[in-house]
Amino acid sequence: MRAGLVARGAVGIAVLAVAYTAAFAVLSNRHGRAAQAAAVEAATFFALVGAANQGSVETGMRRFHTVRTRTVPTAPGFFDFLWRGWRTETPNAAVLEEWASRFFAACSADLCHDLSLRGVILRGVRLGAARLAGADLRDADLHGADLRGADLSQADLRDAGLGAARLGEARFAYANLTGAQLADADLSGADLSYAELSGVSLAGVNLRWASLNGTDLSDANLAEADLYGADLRDAKLTGIKLPGAQLVGVDLIGAGLEDADLRGANLEEADLIEARLRGAQLTGANLAAANLHEADLFKANLANADLTAADLFRANLVGADFTGADLRRAELRQADCSGANLAGADLTGAVLAGAELSGATIDERTKLDAKGRVVWDILNDRGSVTTLAGADLREAGLAGADLEDADLRGTDLTGANLRYAVLRGADLSGSALHRADLSEADLAGANLAGVDLSQTRGLTRRQLAAAESSADACFPRYLNENVVTPVPGSR
Repeated sequence: MRAGLVARGAVGIAVLAVAYTAAFAVLSNRHGRAAQAAAVEAATFFALVGAANQGSVETGMRRFHTVRTRTVPTAPGFFDFLWRGWRTETPNAAVLEEWASRFFAACSADLCHDLSLRGVILRGVRLGAARLAGADLRDADLHGADLRGADLSQADLRDAGLGAARLGEARFAYANLTGAQLADADLSGADLSYAELSGVSLAGVNLRWASLNGTDLSDANLAEADLYGADLRDAKLTGIKLPGAQLVGVDLIGAGLEDADLRGANLEEADLIEARLRGAQLTGANLAAANLHEADLFKANLANADLTAADLFRANLVGADFTGADLRRAELRQADCSGANLAGADLTGAVLAGAELSGATIDERTKLDAKGRVVWDILNDRGSVTTLAGADLREAGLAGADLEDADLRGTDLTGANLRYAVLRGADLSGSALHRADLSEADLAGANLAGVDLSQTRGLTRRQLAAAESSADACFPRYLNENVVTPVPGSR
């Protein structure tokens, strides 16, 4: 009986051994067939791309992803296939990726310029220094690809997937990136001059030191993007969204930022000379030491913005909202602040020489030096300020001010803007009017006795003839001859 059991056991083991061997053979055969098929696909691919003409390269590249990702069951080991038989490998991946890296970097202009690669899938492929100028890459999948230093100038990348791609120092001049997905992409140092990026989302993208000169970024979303040191000269930025963006030291000379969303953006030391920021949202933005020389901020919202030491010389600030803004030491010479809201703003140490404050809103929380508050009172409480004898109103912006019958004896009005000012009946005897602008000012009945008018601007004989007295006054050289001196006491 024992012999029978041994015999049956031996038969069972033999059957299992045969079955095990057969299974191994099947899996080995499956691996061999799959590996052979993958090898044939790779050979076909290389035959196409090696033909050195655009058509064959384009045909081959349309099969690149299929060949690259072709899976093959892992070659079974005789003693471990039972627990490793489910594994697969991609035998063509490394060789195709290496080929792509070398081929596109060395590709001649005749072969690769204007190459049609629409819809190709090159996810994660290393294509650094690739020469793909003018290539059609619409709908291409380049997520995670390495394109650092690649030439993609004039390329068509509409709706291309470039999420998390490494694009540092790449050249995209005049490229069309409309609809491209660029989330988490690295574009540091990239050349995007005159590229089309209107409406594109670049939220959180690294654009440090990127060249965006003349780039169309209209309505693009750059929330939280890092644009440190980027060049945005002449860029089209209408409607751009830049909340929380890092724009430290960025070059925005002459940039069109009408209605742009820059809430909370960091624009410290940014160059915004002559930038167009009409209606822009700059609530809480950091503009410390920014250069806004002659910038247009008409009706812009700068509530709670930091404008410490900012240069706003001759800027258009008409109707702008500076509620709670920090304007300490800001340069506001000749700036037009007509109708601006300065409630709660801190203008300590701000230079307001020649600034226009008519219609501006100032409340008890507004921090303003004595001269600035006097100028505001003159311009906004028409007729209520009449005693200004000996006041310091140098460089004051008093265009159109109502100073009828005001006592201005000994007042220093050096360099003041008195264009269209009403000085009817005002006593200006002994006042300083060096370099003051009196164009079209009403001087009827004014007392100009002993005043040095030699360096005033805009003064006419008609104005002097209307004055009550100009005895002993010193007139401008062009008026010295035949000046009619009014009879004292006459009007």
